[in-house]
Amino acid sequence: MNFVSKNERVKNIAGTVFAFGLLFLGIETMGSVMKPLASSPVFTNMIAQVADIPVLGVAVGTLMTLVVQSSSATIAVLQNFASQAGSDGVTSILGLAGAIPILLGDNIGTTITALLASVGQSKDAKRTAIAHSIFNISGALVFIWFVKPYAAFIQYISPKGAEVDVISRQIANAHTIFNITMTLIWIGLLGVMVKIVTTIIPVGKDEEKNLSVPRFLDKNVLNQPAAALQLVAKEALHCSGLVKTMLLNLMDAVKSRDYQGLQEVDHYGEAVASLNDEINEYLADLFSSGALTEQQAAQTAQMLYVLSDVDRMGSLSVELSNIIQQQKGKKYDYSQQAIDDLEQSLGYIEAMYADAIKALASGKPENLEQTIQNREVVLDLDIEMRKQHMQRVSDGTCEKRLSVPFMDILHCIDRMGNSCVNLAEVAMNQMSFTYFIGAGTEEE
Repeated sequence: MNFVSKNERVKNIAGTVFAFGLLFLGIETMGSVMKPLASSPVFTNMIAQVADIPVLGVAVGTLMTLVVQSSSATIAVLQNFASQAGSDGVTSILGLAGAIPILLGDNIGTTITALLASVGQSKDAKRTAIAHSIFNISGALVFIWFVKPYAAFIQYISPKGAEVDVISRQIANAHTIFNITMTLIWIGLLGVMVKIVTTIIPVGKDEEKNLSVPRFLDKNVLNQPAAALQLVAKEALHCSGLVKTMLLNLMDAVKSRDYQGLQEVDHYGEAVASLNDEINEYLADLFSSGALTEQQAAQTAQMLYVLSDVDRMGSLSVELSNIIQQQKGKKYDYSQQAIDDLEQSLGYIEAMYADAIKALASGKPENLEQTIQNREVVLDLDIEMRKQHMQRVSDGTCEKRLSVPFMDILHCIDRMGNSCVNLAEVAMNQMSFTYFIGAGTEEE
């Protein structure tokens, strides 16, 4: 299927089927190799000790998972081995009470592999690995005290029959109930989990203050296109969220004539430009790897188009801020009417931009007609504001020296409106970040 078909979806299905087949083949191979051990006196004596000493069983399970690097594979091997009959030909060589500690050890072992996998990756990746470790280790510490009652409960809810025939299902049920129980416990303690994890790996100064540092990009996953594109989409949404903050700060600064607020716009603008460069470089590396499918490449090209308009919105916001700040310390300033008009225009721009980004993030472009219509409203306002400014200059209520910077401000707002319409049209053409991240995504 993988070699013959040209359809990407069929190729992915074929790869999944092959991977599962290879996994089961490996499990079968390991199980068949371990079957002769069932008749070895040395091994049966060791297993008897494991069955009687739960802590030793946990250690064996942990070691098995460390060696195999897959808890699912080791659990399958455990099922296969436990299905071997003892001397009486009916009871399991291990028994469910002996298998459960090994099962708990398997869960601990998989946390160690996750921790090793997080070495050299982002702080969020390390926090995820630690949360996974806390989940499984805490569960093992709780269940280790109730092995026999837990085994009796599992036997009660599982199919009845000769132990060697049903113990595989019992082990599977024990694993399932363990995870469901721990999930229900930790759902109510998510705040505690977050506090523990962030205490172990605290938020660094670069994460708190340096907006130019990418939050999501991770070059360790460039060889995994789907995961890499998901990170790019999250970073792009984060970047678009910074631009939205810039627009809100601009509106507040214009309304209150607070030049300090405009300096904040400049700071955010530098971060947006830096993040955009980082994202483009990351995507260039991804494209050069040749791992993208045709559909992924097409969607990524559209995302680059979105990023260019988001970056342009950031640049225009900084340009607008700089023009306004030119009046700082001068004896003349914009009239209150001019400020009110600018605030109104920026309000339209902020609403248009927010609606476009929301549509791109959620994949629901139904309400973008109003965004495109608002472009005409902004154009009409632009013409009216130019007329009113000239009238104020004529009346002497506005300094004629403000004409050039005021027209430059209007030109920036006009270009912002074009970028917002571009974003809206891309969203209406079925480009959505949900392709990369999934449904229910919202902007930062």
